[in-house]
Amino acid sequence: MDITTNTNQVEMAAVHERLNRLLAAAAAVLIMLVLKRHYSLALAEDLLWILAPTARLTAWAGGVQPVWEAGVGYVDFGRGIVIAPACAGINFMIMAFGLAALLGLGRLRRLAGLLAWLVFSFAAAYLAALGVNTLRIVLSTALYRADIYSAWLTPDALHRVAGVWIYLGGLGLFFKGLQPIMNRFANRFEPECRSFDVIRSPWLPLGWYLLGAVGVPAVNRLFKAPPSDFGIHCLMVVAAAMVLWGGGLLVNVHIARYIATGMR
Repeated sequence: MDITTNTNQVEMAAVHERLNRLLAAAAAVLIMLVLKRHYSLALAEDLLWILAPTARLTAWAGGVQPVWEAGVGYVDFGRGIVIAPACAGINFMIMAFGLAALLGLGRLRRLAGLLAWLVFSFAAAYLAALGVNTLRIVLSTALYRADIYSAWLTPDALHRVAGVWIYLGGLGLFFKGLQPIMNRFANRFEPECRSFDVIRSPWLPLGWYLLGAVGVPAVNRLFKAPPSDFGIHCLMVVAAAMVLWGGGLLVNVHIARYIATGMR
């Protein structure tokens, strides 16, 4: 009788755990969809919550003076800077939030902990988007002024590659920084629950980035005609992402070997 009761309790706990994760996953997806919908319909005035702090950070980091232009965003015409809705960094914020939520779903199982993690993930993704997008704007401005272009290296091509590297690199650092935070959070509230191996994979940020940067736009293009250069854009994004991520992994391997050799 005791064995049967214990078995039933374990099964019920497993059902509750799956239900909690399902509810948290649904909440995370809903947040991403609402944010994406808001972004797709928003005017510059509707995005002041992210454009204004981005403009202030850009002024501090880049030594520029962007001012508000109604219907456009923050601009500094003298330096060719336009911080408009297209440059708000919300797509990165959505990717960062989704990655953080996935990390929580792979480690936590109680609904209260999962919902608390989603709140933290949203705040962390917002702050990460501000920092990474500011870096992208400042670097893009410097690159456009650089005298390094030729017939095959155009400003648009370099701008696209730089954007991929900054966003993917930022997403990778965001993922790496979240792991010790998640470990502390989980060890305090759910020390008996271990994370799934796939959630710790170093390839997860790359796959998540490509899903957001290439996969989702490709699905959207099924419902409307894609621009003429969409295929080239996708190839460049995938190639630039693979080069950065593969190079980063090789560097990590060499550093680990060097450290291991020095410890012998």
